[in-house]
Amino acid sequence: MAEIQKTEKSWNLSGDLTVSYAPALISESRHLPSDSKLVINFADVTHVDTATISLIFEWLRHAQKKKCDLRFTRFPKNLLSLITLYGVDELIPKNTR
Repeated sequence: MAEIQKTEKSWNLSGDLTVSYAPALISESRHLPSDSKLVINFADVTHVDTATISLIFEWLRHAQKKKCDLRFTRFPKNLLSLITLYGVDELIPKNTR
């Protein structure tokens, strides 16, 4: 099961971010802050699949509409492997702090 713990400036994800949980997580994109900055932290994510990459891009589309500066941090190794495999590393904004 996937969970999101939200603070004003970050979302901390945990659990499995797989196709089974993607629809519920996509619906969370309506809660992205407008005209703000947000970092999504993947540190506690256990399992991922290709739906996780789709989820990232869906959040980015919604963030763009809401003028939210969305960044990502602490990808697990299995997600980094998928990102590299699909050649989308340069398209995903990372938090540099």
